[in-house]
Amino acid sequence: MMIGVEQSVLFKKAKLDKAKTAQAVKNFFTEDFGHYLNLANKHLSDISSPTLDPNNVGGHDGRNHQDERIVVNLDAQACVRAVDHALSSCNYSSGIILYLFFIKKMPDTKIAERLGYQSARYYQLKNSACVEFAERLDYWRKKDSASISDLRVFLKS
Repeated sequence: MMIGVEQSVLFKKAKLDKAKTAQAVKNFFTEDFGHYLNLANKHLSDISSPTLDPNNVGGHDGRNHQDERIVVNLDAQACVRAVDHALSSCNYSSGIILYLFFIKKMPDTKIAERLGYQSARYYQLKNSACVEFAERLDYWRKKDSASISDLRVFLKS
């Protein structure tokens, strides 16, 4: 079997637990993301800001620093960058819902009203947005060399 075909078969067998994945994303934003922001010396407002430059990793001067704080700071910046990239790559409605709720801290009722959704439909879209974010974050955490854990939760076979 060719490698690409084998990977495709493995991927099709892995079923995502969408409810647990959505909850993992919500937990990440409420419990972990603020810590990454603090360590990276970033703020929620930096998420939508063009100042979060993917080429700027804290103004590293090229010297080999042994200071653990610098390593932690650089990793935290990579984590914040990966989240920013994942949010930015979500489809429009998912990105708006996640941005308004997790970054702007807008209440669900206000977001649903602003976007013109009934409550039940809004919560369906919010959970789908969380799953999309988790799937996109898997790519960006690797691309940005971030130490964020995979937020996807798979069903047991």
